[in-house]
Amino acid sequence: MNRAFIFHSLLVLFLLAIPAEALEVPSAARLNGVKRIVFLGDSITQGGDYVTDFECWLAANHLKPEVINLGLGSETASDLTDEENAGHLKSYHFGRPFVSERLDRALAATTPDLLFVCYGMNDGSSLPSNDEGTKRFAEAITHLRDAALKSGVKRVVLCTPPVRDDKGDAALKFHDENLTRYTEWLLTKRADGWDVVDFHGPMRKALDGGRTKDPAFSLSKDGVHPGREGHWIMTCELLTQFLGAKLDGAASAEALFPAQGAEIRKLVDQRMHVLFNAWMSKIGHKRPGVPGAPGAKPGLSIDQATESAAAISTQIEALMTAKP
Repeated sequence: MNRAFIFHSLLVLFLLAIPAEALEVPSAARLNGVKRIVFLGDSITQGGDYVTDFECWLAANHLKPEVINLGLGSETASDLTDEENAGHLKSYHFGRPFVSERLDRALAATTPDLLFVCYGMNDGSSLPSNDEGTKRFAEAITHLRDAALKSGVKRVVLCTPPVRDDKGDAALKFHDENLTRYTEWLLTKRADGWDVVDFHGPMRKALDGGRTKDPAFSLSKDGVHPGREGHWIMTCELLTQFLGAKLDGAASAEALFPAQGAEIRKLVDQRMHVLFNAWMSKIGHKRPGVPGAPGAKPGLSIDQATESAAAISTQIEALMTAKP
């Protein structure tokens, strides 16, 4: 009998005897070759708790791609008309910025291998509450994805927007209805091979489930910006849906570490903000009050921020290797 045939047969039998879970691709496989990860989004991303929590998972698993948070408060994926932007201008004395204004600069400056994108909250309060509004959001996201891939980004992961909790105010119900439409459209793009992570569905399930037990339950004080619990849901969905990570019931980023989780997370968050201030200052944008805007206090230079981030990383490593 042919030796190659015998070897192949024995190999097949060996593989069949291995439990299926043992053959799963490691959760870090999609990060192979990824040296830099960039997050784009609005104020929820700029706030950054889910970005920090994601970085904590990387640290806990000894993965070291550089993570840069480029979220910007008030920003939309869609270009708004003057009329659509008038309400925000009147209330806050500046119009909503559009990601299209800074997208090319951001991609050229940071050259990410992997790009996470989360928009919709501000589009949902600004665009028409009909199919035309959804179409404009879809066109904006499609353009963003195409531009990123054309610039050299290896993989773009689009995240559905978090929920808008109207807290019983019927006048605000339209907002989450828009976000639901955006979510449904994004999820259809999986069939076209797009990487899409669903935040909206799991957050809606958590919100509705929590409210059946406690009418005062909320994931967000203002109905828009999730607190730590909401951000942790976002982190978990990002890790499990995109990376296939097994979190073993961890209730927070701090729980990812066997010891000193709170101290480690604090340092990870500090590092994220140092890099955020530097990169936003380098790229520039039009949103007042954030480094990079005209008149705003700038962050460190990229070289200085990189040096500071490296020092913080050394502190993190020391905490992770210290005996409990």
